Amino acid sequence: MKEQTLDICLITISFDELERSAGDLAARSFRNHAIVPGAMPPVIVFATARERFYAGELWFWCAPRLFLLSSENRIIGSGCFKNSPHNGTVEIGCGIAESYRGRNFATRGIELLAAEGFSKPEVNTITAETAVWNLASQRVLEKASFYRTGSRVDPEDGSVITWQRERKT
Repeated sequence: MKEQTLDICLITISFDELERSAGDLAARSFRNHAIVPGAMPPVIVFATARERFYAGELWFWCAPRLFLLSSENRIIGSGCFKNSPHNGTVEIGCGIAESYRGRNFATRGIELLAAEGFSKPEVNTITAETAVWNLASQRVLEKASFYRTGSRVDPEDGSVITWQRERKT
């Protein structure tokens, strides 16, 4: 069996691209890359990015990122920073199209997103949350060197596990 390469790249959506697309989840391509069904972030991610930017946050922290599988020229998932850094900490989130799950693409996407966050000197810790029932997402974070820090009840998502990863010194 041929080993799958993890040639994932992050594509940062520009503010102009976000405004033009208005979060068109039915789009079949982006910058000449095919979009796999279920790979685009939910519409709320686009709306929140826009609101945060208009509220004065830097676009770097607002911008959704797309996970491009270079070998197939397909966008297979997405990720984002859920906030700008506060006291050295920023939260991330991601999703992978169902047809590409279970092949380490989410782990690689999270690693790239974390590397982008840690490229900024104001970030020392990156956090994430997973639903208590979502064992696959928990495993993704573990493989990406995150560790459990606790749990809480989210008004929308219910019980979640909190995770973090610190900058390597």
